[in-house]
Amino acid sequence: MSKQATKLLWAAFLFVALLVMGQLSKGEAQEQADWLISYCTDAAVWQAEEARGVPLNQRTGQPDYRGIAAEQCPGMRPAAPALDEYAPAQFAMPDTVPVNQLVQF
Repeated sequence: MSKQATKLLWAAFLFVALLVMGQLSKGEAQEQADWLISYCTDAAVWQAEEARGVPLNQRTGQPDYRGIAAEQCPGMRPAAPALDEYAPAQFAMPDTVPVNQLVQF
């Protein structure tokens, strides 16, 4: 086999290897996302049952044993204080927003 054919064969092999590695990383990212959804769901159930006063031995889900729920699970963040009906409009539209910007709900 000539040198050019050998180089072409190696280039094709490396290209196929890169494609395979790309597919593996996509699968791993999907598995990580699925795990995080499951973790957040279990931690939310545990926290809700704890707030309701369910005894420890009857709770389902799991506690936030890794300590990541507050930053990784959007529904686990503490809620903002409720706005009363007389709240100023700046809570809905902060001062940093341009005056002519429309807000869609």
